[in-house]
Amino acid sequence: MTATPTATKSNSPGKKKHDSERQSEIVQRCFLVNLDQRPDRLREWVDQLPTPWPFPEPERFPAIDGRRVPPPTHWRAGNGAWGCYRSHCLILEKCLSEGIDSYVVFEDDAGFCDGFANRLDQFVAELPDDWGLAYLGGQHLHSVAHPPVKISEHVYLPYNVNRTHAFMVRGRSNMVSLYRHLHSRDWKKANHIDHHLGRLIQRRYHGIARRNVRKGAVAVYTPDRWMVGQLPTRSNISGRRWNETRFFNDAVNVDHEEEPFFAVLGPHRSGTSCVAMILHHLGIHIGNQLGGFEATGGGEAIGLMELCETAMKFPATEPTVSDIELTHRLKKFIVGKKSEAVRDETVAGGKYPHLCRFAKHVYAAIGDSMRIIAVDRPIEASIRSLQSRSRKSRGHWYAATSNECERLQRSLLKHREEFIATHPNVPVHRIDFASLTSDPKPEIDRLVTFLGIDPDQDEIEAAIAHVNPNLRKHG
Repeated sequence: MTATPTATKSNSPGKKKHDSERQSEIVQRCFLVNLDQRPDRLREWVDQLPTPWPFPEPERFPAIDGRRVPPPTHWRAGNGAWGCYRSHCLILEKCLSEGIDSYVVFEDDAGFCDGFANRLDQFVAELPDDWGLAYLGGQHLHSVAHPPVKISEHVYLPYNVNRTHAFMVRGRSNMVSLYRHLHSRDWKKANHIDHHLGRLIQRRYHGIARRNVRKGAVAVYTPDRWMVGQLPTRSNISGRRWNETRFFNDAVNVDHEEEPFFAVLGPHRSGTSCVAMILHHLGIHIGNQLGGFEATGGGEAIGLMELCETAMKFPATEPTVSDIELTHRLKKFIVGKKSEAVRDETVAGGKYPHLCRFAKHVYAAIGDSMRIIAVDRPIEASIRSLQSRSRKSRGHWYAATSNECERLQRSLLKHREEFIATHPNVPVHRIDFASLTSDPKPEIDRLVTFLGIDPDQDEIEAAIAHVNPNLRKHG
């Protein structure tokens, strides 16, 4: 199969005629990048091609093998990335040399969404007349600070797109600009081709915003939802493997606003660490590095703890940064956790006592995707517990006077309850800490229902086993 110049399934003559009319309206040529030593990837790719096929018949383009064609000494991104870069450059050179004015290129791990042809038709029909580069699959980077701009229902202007497994190019001047950019000398250390292209896209994005588009800029667009993902095969560059076709963050949902975030809210020493670790054992993504003061795990993401303490240093009761800045920081952190949770096929959550004070900022950041798990323990017991911890920790940053402990605890509880009362649209699940420690299974079963997850028996047993009935020594 690798010796043949084309790589598509055959269609009936009638279908071919119909498709050829549509093909001529999009691009002139279609290329598939595939290593000679990977005929298995070629077969897999051909077997999963959608019908009808809206592009010209794919032409297999023999990829450059970075292990056989070594990179120059200044290249720091690895052999696989070098081969990918050179393969795309050679396709661009071929089109410039042969007068090909438009093309689409796929890498051999490109997998297609359901209804691909119809989705493509919608996207192409709405592409602005100036389009020069149109991604069909990819990953939006830096999307919290610079979200894609909606151009029409199915077309967005991106800030930075990562990955090169599926994109279209049109127009000789655009090809020249791309070629010059790819051969410029301002590459960042260890960058891949997609990183370098991302910098080109950023310049266009800022140029549009400032109404000062540079000469040689290429108009780049993406669909509202990605049409091409990456197949569950081992990457030639990173070596990673996924279980199913992987689609990254869509422009229409770049903030993962459709994904819930479960905020565990309660003052210090109220049982929130126990509940956060229960979430962790149930498979909820609450952070990559967890810390806290409990010997069995505090369930606090290090990044969230640092964010909160920077904004309101313990035992303060008021933040020292603006509402806008605090909201932005929380949004960046939470969207990052949501993205990681989507990757791991779960949902995200987070715990730190300051979130009681910052509840309105969390809501401003993520809106209706906010969910609250309120842990209820008598405030007097929580105050006594925090005071006891402080007496044992004199000289440490997390120690405070008895009066400071009481003021902080009452402030956190007050802000949590005020937020819940004034935001009836935000779903709230309450956990009584005494009931949890006395009989954890019914409480954990109720929590699982609220989370909307289906943990396996081992996860449930681990969550139950985490609960220590001796946690309530202060009442």
